[in-house]
Amino acid sequence: MIPNAIDVDRPLPAAGAIGHALEENAVASVGADARLTRLHRVFYPVFRVEYCYSGSSAILWSDRTDRGVTLLDGLWADNHAVLQQYRSATDSLGTVSLDYYDFGRDEPGLGRTVLLDFQVPAQRARQLLPERFDDVAESRAFGDPKSITASFADRLRETFGLPDALDLESFEGVVDVTRLYLPFWVCEVYRPDERDLIGVVRNLEDARTDDATHGWLSAFFREDKSRLARYAHTSIREAIDRSESADRVDREVDTDGSAVETDDERSSDDRQPDGATAREDGDNDRDADGNGDEDEAEADDRRTDRDGPVQPEDAELDAETLVDPSPNRCFADVGGMVELERTLRRSVIGPVQRPDEFREYGLDPVSGVLLHGPPGCGKTHVAGALAGELDYAFLEVTPADLSSKYMGKPAENVQDVFAIAEANAPCVLFLDEIDAIASAREDQSSTSERGMVNQLLTELEDVGDDVLVLAATNLLDDVDDAIVRTGRFDEQIEVPPPDEPARREILRIHLEERPLADGLELDPVVDRTAGYAASDLEYIATDAARRALRADERIGTDHLLAAAEEVDSSVPDWAGSALGDGKTITQPDGVELSARSLVTPSVDRDFDDVGGMDALKDRLHETVIDPFENADRYAEYGLGTTGGILLYGPPGCGKTHVAGALAGELDVAFLEVSPADLSSKWMGKPAQNVADLFEIARQNAPCLVFLDEIDAIAGARGGHGSGGASQRQMVNQLLTELESLESADEDVVVVAATNRPGDVDDAVLRSGRFDERIEVSPPDAAARKAILQVHLADRPVAEGCDWDTVVERTSGYAASDLALLADNAARRAMHDGDQVRERHLADAIAETTPSLERGGESTGAAVTADRTGSWYR
Repeated sequence: MIPNAIDVDRPLPAAGAIGHALEENAVASVGADARLTRLHRVFYPVFRVEYCYSGSSAILWSDRTDRGVTLLDGLWADNHAVLQQYRSATDSLGTVSLDYYDFGRDEPGLGRTVLLDFQVPAQRARQLLPERFDDVAESRAFGDPKSITASFADRLRETFGLPDALDLESFEGVVDVTRLYLPFWVCEVYRPDERDLIGVVRNLEDARTDDATHGWLSAFFREDKSRLARYAHTSIREAIDRSESADRVDREVDTDGSAVETDDERSSDDRQPDGATAREDGDNDRDADGNGDEDEAEADDRRTDRDGPVQPEDAELDAETLVDPSPNRCFADVGGMVELERTLRRSVIGPVQRPDEFREYGLDPVSGVLLHGPPGCGKTHVAGALAGELDYAFLEVTPADLSSKYMGKPAENVQDVFAIAEANAPCVLFLDEIDAIASAREDQSSTSERGMVNQLLTELEDVGDDVLVLAATNLLDDVDDAIVRTGRFDEQIEVPPPDEPARREILRIHLEERPLADGLELDPVVDRTAGYAASDLEYIATDAARRALRADERIGTDHLLAAAEEVDSSVPDWAGSALGDGKTITQPDGVELSARSLVTPSVDRDFDDVGGMDALKDRLHETVIDPFENADRYAEYGLGTTGGILLYGPPGCGKTHVAGALAGELDVAFLEVSPADLSSKWMGKPAQNVADLFEIARQNAPCLVFLDEIDAIAGARGGHGSGGASQRQMVNQLLTELESLESADEDVVVVAATNRPGDVDDAVLRSGRFDERIEVSPPDAAARKAILQVHLADRPVAEGCDWDTVVERTSGYAASDLALLADNAARRAMHDGDQVRERHLADAIAETTPSLERGGESTGAAVTADRTGSWYR
């Protein structure tokens, strides 16, 4: 609710006098056709921070301490520096009653008076100045302290209006933080031929002249006219949200009326001057039970009349380590996520702050909220911000806090957690990773684990109204069904990876108060980081700051882009989150294998990146690429696409590389699987993994599935015992999946690789499963030359290199050996400060051991027959 009274640094003149002076000035300054269309009394929130520092004294042994004052922007919109002009007036404050002001509570809209809402708690304001001094101190760890530290210190002094006598060593800390408001009259003047003029005044002299003293606030609102409504007090915004249509809001906020206010309105508004403290005794602020604000006051007492967490007598868990009595963050610290904030304000904060209003319509306050979404996207941060918005204690619990090796102890820990929450009420209880705390009971082998879930269900049923339970998971399907049913977690809200506006806001928040280059552009960084988690963006901002600090520069776009290039998204393609190329990865329902860890949506190589192997590439183009790209023409002749391809040959000759390049040529997703991805000690699990694998492939089609070391996945069936039976089940499942692909119209190509074709089950290799069996031989002379040139393409190579001599000396080298040889040669050239020359390649050959036996231009059979058997079936 809007407070009954606030502290201000000065009173404002009456609206009538200000309106008259503004109209006269408008006519004189912008023409006779100009007219005043809007006039709002705006209370701007400010933190008055008093700090102390060791003062100067002629007496060397004096311990004199001086005090100073700075003003911090309560909107946290980086207006700290321009607010310093109002410091002197805040030494003495007056109290203003708000009972008689029109805040638009009766009619949805802003009303004539707008109380802007503090966007961060006082604890955050208390920490800002010490944090900035810590940043200056840390800057001494890098570069020249005289240039870098002095630059940071000057910026700090300029931003917060610090005295010259205050330096890094003399700052001692913050003494006091006071919340107050600076009142302004904000007006809009209509001009027929130009953009409307937004002006800001505090007295009649401002209104009669064109003084630009408060021009910063004019520019602030002119830059984004929605700010007046966006930063308005929560109850004002909720009144606007409850309006029947957006048009009605527009009429209240933006209408071009012919007059600011009528005489009757002025007289009623001016009856109560600023500075009065009288309050109405009506029923407007009373609860339905007639007790007024007694319940709310009691809750406030419980919040403020304690020095720290309350420890229940019977609870063994330590409240001190679990409870934050006053979380120092709010929604202003959550970058972007506008829709999420709106949902939480409507579904959670509203019922908590106005329970009687909701009960009047038969609606109970929300009992619990389940946040789900990818890791690193801010679920924990949002939960803490929600507690800060409500001014509740914050109790965060992880699976490690509840687990125990002793039978029954996890259930007791759950009981203790809820006892601590009740003792510290009003409280937000946050259960992180609830999928690990309350996984589906049918999947649990431990009686103790099932007991913990049962106890959690009991506690959720009995939790009090002043304890709000939040939970978070990135594995929603793993949570026990009874936990997520209605009555325990009424609201299930997704916290997705940040969209474009959210990424921009997150970067802005983490770059706040850091030295930024002029003309810094965030748009290229925002575009580059599509699909990134909030935690990734925080790291990028920090890494960019480090790069700029090492270069003794302000943070620029190039620093941010360089940092982004070094960081991959920690949540690639979560549930269809957009990547830069627009491709997504789909995780099928009920599938345990992770599509995100197996599927590459877009491969960054094609056949141009495969050195040599011209015959192999031609064969693949004929048997796979052309039928895939011209399916209709092949169907006309009764020909379908190739069901599967088996690549066989000695290790290190490029089978995996060729398979990935084939996916790049087809421009399809690449699903690479090794035996380790499918194996399991549990009976029947490998077969289930194979089924999951192909379901992922179908859901992400068009797709190329690459089965590496298929001899280990589908070895010849035989043997006895559980291991043998599980292996046979996996092979049977693979046969079933391959046949289903053959009979269905699926855009899935299967490629397998082995260097032991004789060990692969005969049924897997028959026609209809792997129609094409292609040998990947050790590279011949032409292929070796092409491979070396591919790996040296982006390196400085001297002209006139005798490639024939180099290639002749690499007979018997596998493709992987040639890649290593190119690296070794480049490393030697770098040490010499020279281009890569023939001598560097020769030295690298001398120290590189070939994987394959030497001996002519082998096709593969002669080279490795002793180790792998025949390559042909």
